[in-house]
Amino acid sequence: MSHRTLLSWLSASMRENSGLVALRVRREGRWHTWSYRELDELSSRLAVAFLDLGLSQGDRVAIHAGNSPEWTVVDIACLKAGLVSVPVYTTNTPYQVAHVLRDSGARAVVCGTAGLLEVASEAIAVLDEEARQEGDDGARVQRLIMRGPVAGVPAITDLIAAAPPLAEIADDLAERAARLSPDDMVTIIYTSGTTGDPKGVVITHRMLCHQLAAIATRFEMPRGERNMSFLPLSHAYERAWTYVVLAAGMESCSVTDPKAVAAAMIDIQPSTFVSVPRLYEKVYAGAHAKAGHGLKRGIFDWAVRVGGIVELRRAAGRSISPLLAAQLAIADRLVLRNVRAAVGGHKYVMAAGGAPLRREVEEFFLAAGLPVYQGYGLTETAPMVSCNAPGMTRFGTVGRPVPGTLVRIAAETGEVLVRGDNVTPGYYERPEETAVAIDDDGWFHTGDVGYLDRDGYLVITDRIKDLIVTTQGKNVAPGPIESALAADPLVEAALVVGDGRPYLTALVQPSFDDLEAHAHAQGWRFETHEELLALGEVEAYYDDLVGRIGRNSAKYERIQKFRLLADPLTMDAGELTPTLKVRRRPVEQRYAALIREMYA
Repeated sequence: MSHRTLLSWLSASMRENSGLVALRVRREGRWHTWSYRELDELSSRLAVAFLDLGLSQGDRVAIHAGNSPEWTVVDIACLKAGLVSVPVYTTNTPYQVAHVLRDSGARAVVCGTAGLLEVASEAIAVLDEEARQEGDDGARVQRLIMRGPVAGVPAITDLIAAAPPLAEIADDLAERAARLSPDDMVTIIYTSGTTGDPKGVVITHRMLCHQLAAIATRFEMPRGERNMSFLPLSHAYERAWTYVVLAAGMESCSVTDPKAVAAAMIDIQPSTFVSVPRLYEKVYAGAHAKAGHGLKRGIFDWAVRVGGIVELRRAAGRSISPLLAAQLAIADRLVLRNVRAAVGGHKYVMAAGGAPLRREVEEFFLAAGLPVYQGYGLTETAPMVSCNAPGMTRFGTVGRPVPGTLVRIAAETGEVLVRGDNVTPGYYERPEETAVAIDDDGWFHTGDVGYLDRDGYLVITDRIKDLIVTTQGKNVAPGPIESALAADPLVEAALVVGDGRPYLTALVQPSFDDLEAHAHAQGWRFETHEELLALGEVEAYYDDLVGRIGRNSAKYERIQKFRLLADPLTMDAGELTPTLKVRRRPVEQRYAALIREMYA
């Protein structure tokens, strides 16, 4: 069945799967669940409550909250009321929240906690002061909270409780749903971006319907099975995937603490989830560290090698000999089943996006019978452009373009261009910037550099804006170097510097938990991070790492000097995006003195 709007798609699922669990979360040691029938009723009653507050179709409602079932209830309520949701990252400062509220013209903001409500209140105070200075007495942004009580601030739980039952409002909501158009806005998502101020990307029903239909052609989404949701719902990646999950009749299990993802995988035993590469890198590094050295490490490497051979033969449609099958049984019992257990068992879909995943990590998971499907997309493409999938996977690529999406490579620059129903109509209230990003023929200019191989698989090599040009005129793509550095278990993040300078340098943030464990195992003595980083052995470790990464590169592509950062890069300071990509400009500004020192 085809659907013209996202609401039509989700409404059909809520009817057809009414008795199944839709949303799940663990709080205070026990599971809380909401069925599809409850999701339908709660979101319908909240939609009417929003309208009773004076909101009208097309009004913007900001959602300033972390992942939770209530986030999704609010989101679907906005759909049913014809409102436009505007997600706000929980790490945003009051100034940043004020920017989103101002730019989107939000009429209300729903906050997840009292702390986030305080941040939003500061932002609203900034807007009120601006309005007073301009002589504008317009309506202020209404504040709401997901779960109260907070004095003077309505809680959505109370609004739902006071709303009429579903039977009394169903006809009115059905009429509203019928009036929706494929080109109506669903949401405005502000790009976290690694450069510049956030812009509001308009996401329509047409774009999201394209995504749901495209995913259905690539993956089996098992009805009634569990999905683990831990990336920010404020981000297009997790948000669109949640719609896919709900449209398929699966359980969406929220992980409210990002630091608890490893434990949550074992607790939830999800059949599907999407992630950024860092999670897979952590599992990979942990498994190798646990394997140790000597005989134990030899068995580990042998088991992974056997698993890889078997999986590649299966993918090629080749037979498995009795000897190889026997070896696999031993390898699985000794090593591979432990890898599967660490991520909660077998998976229908484990996806990776947001940054490149190293080939050796892909091969490691494949050996355990856990293929990781890399994909590529942007907020402006709702988000998926291409992906690997069962039966059509190629290591080192982000897969083939999904059905209904065209990709071409600009001849002069190598820029990846995208056209299709998943491409945004533009940036909210920014026609000039829209015209720059989307040309007259409808091609969206991604800003990424890449190529299509002979079989149509897309390979992304770097960002145009990130390309470094040294004073010798050499062009260097920092992305692969940074990814190689961050792949080491003792590195959390890295930034390569060198634009307009004579040679490359790097800022390296150690993974202090792993570095401290390594130092204790070696018997090195220290008390603070500063003392740890001052050890000659630590300097030598990272110096060797930098040397190994540049060994096969041209001289101008090698890092000549580096500095270790004693303080972590954070989202709160604006140095990391919500998908953990380093924001180049803020980091370079913060560590300008260190950078100057490397070029002294």
